[in-house]
Amino acid sequence: MTEEVSAQPSSEPAAAPAESAAPSSLEKVYSDFKIEDQAATFQPQAPATAQPATPQFKVPDAFDPNFPAYLQAQSGQVSQLNQALQQTHSKLTALEHQLQSRQVEADIKQAVGVVAEKSGISADLAEVALEMQARKDPKFLQVWNNRQKNPKAFNAALAAISGEFAQKYAVKQDPQLVENQRAVAASRNQMATTQKTTEADSWGAMSSAERQQKVQMMIRRG
Repeated sequence: MTEEVSAQPSSEPAAAPAESAAPSSLEKVYSDFKIEDQAATFQPQAPATAQPATPQFKVPDAFDPNFPAYLQAQSGQVSQLNQALQQTHSKLTALEHQLQSRQVEADIKQAVGVVAEKSGISADLAEVALEMQARKDPKFLQVWNNRQKNPKAFNAALAAISGEFAQKYAVKQDPQLVENQRAVAASRNQMATTQKTTEADSWGAMSSAERQQKVQMMIRRG
């Protein structure tokens, strides 16, 4: 028989959800994820390629009259096989480079989009700023090169650098220039309103005798 055990409510209070931390600086990201300055010696690992197996040939008796013809036929087949393998390897290498280039372009576009959205700067400026950061900051370059292996560090670095770009490239408006623009706009509106009232509404405000008098004056003036 099985013994039924009633579930007792836990007396421990539920853990409060962790508050979202504000974006940290790049140096803190490097420290948290232990990013070392290895960009100068960093080399991306080349993908492993399968080595073709060496074909095994059954060699006939050397005293066989057909042995020379056999050797010649085998030599031609091996030459054709090696040529085909070399062409296949070249095509695969070119295709691999093309795929890697497309992936890099997609990653750059995604990173630029994230930085532009978080920092409030244009996508063009974000792309140029990211390239400059990678050139002058070996640690950031290492984070970029390891973005597939360590996406958490990469995302944290993008968040941190977005905050830095927002402060560095923020466009600050001159308050006096804003006030001058407002005054010019108000003056134009006033001029448009006054001109419209003077030309259109003045005739409507006149009496019949005043309108006749004004018409006679205009006729005399020619």
